[in-house]
Amino acid sequence: MNKKLLENAVKQGIISKEQAVSLLDFFEMEKAKASQTENTGEQLKFMRSFGDIFIALGVILLAFTTSQLAVNITHQLITIIAFFLLAEWLVGYKRLVLPGITILLSILYFVNGVADMIPGVYESLDVFLMISAALLFYIRYKMPFSLYPVAVGCIYLSIELSGINVIEYPYIFILLGMMVFIVAMWYDSRDTLRVTSLSDNGFWLHLLAAPLIVHGVMVSLFLSNNNGLQDNSFSILLLFTLFFFIALFVDRRAILISSFAYALYVVFKFAYQQFMQVENMTLFIFIGVGIFIIFFGTYWYKVRKLIFSPFSSLGICKLVPDFDIR
Repeated sequence: MNKKLLENAVKQGIISKEQAVSLLDFFEMEKAKASQTENTGEQLKFMRSFGDIFIALGVILLAFTTSQLAVNITHQLITIIAFFLLAEWLVGYKRLVLPGITILLSILYFVNGVADMIPGVYESLDVFLMISAALLFYIRYKMPFSLYPVAVGCIYLSIELSGINVIEYPYIFILLGMMVFIVAMWYDSRDTLRVTSLSDNGFWLHLLAAPLIVHGVMVSLFLSNNNGLQDNSFSILLLFTLFFFIALFVDRRAILISSFAYALYVVFKFAYQQFMQVENMTLFIFIGVGIFIIFFGTYWYKVRKLIFSPFSSLGICKLVPDFDIR
């Protein structure tokens, strides 16, 4: 099925834009099933050519310029409508992802500007308006990135309205992160071949869930020990290992990257305690980290297959990409 044929069908009123997008996803899925010779992995559909970057820069320039001219609520509302019309052309018709992300961020900026200009508007209502704008954008254009600001806003409102002090109770981050992770896995499980926009939805939610979970776990660990970071080095490395296996299992590197900063701290701390006399220790550590990243970046799927393929018959493995591919 040709994309241009579907666009012509939309113009002639034979099918709707939503049906055309669903058909494209369906044909891509069937094509991938017919030739399962390799895992597509985290193939993020940010742009199709350098022209997308060029257009995105134009949107940023336009947003910056109009932000200087929009000095009252009326101007802000007109600007929001103008950017939605721009989205209708670039995202709805042209299906451009990267420019769509910059358009959505611009709209959220101006929505925030409108809320700030209205007397007596609470910050929670401000966030709710931005969530509504992002959700409207997702409903209209099905752009996966739209879910990220929606999820961030919902998490902020949950913390704000509950009145819980997350500094004293960092486990709240873990609970919220797990909720986002479950939703991300729901999207992933519906597209284990990673060929449709559903897997992109999962990616953006994983990108949010991972730092929430990692930060919540680490801060809870630090607060549970009166010595702070001093006696937690082994626990941090153990948790990093756990996050590594989770990332490998679900085939999402975002989980690993989120915990990398904490693991890097432990490596530095241990190295300077044990090898204090070694010159250029920092450089040697970064060399080791670079080798680690290159190795697992290159052999990610081979390691994944080696570790998890013996368990591929388990039901939970049906929720993630196949281990025996690639």
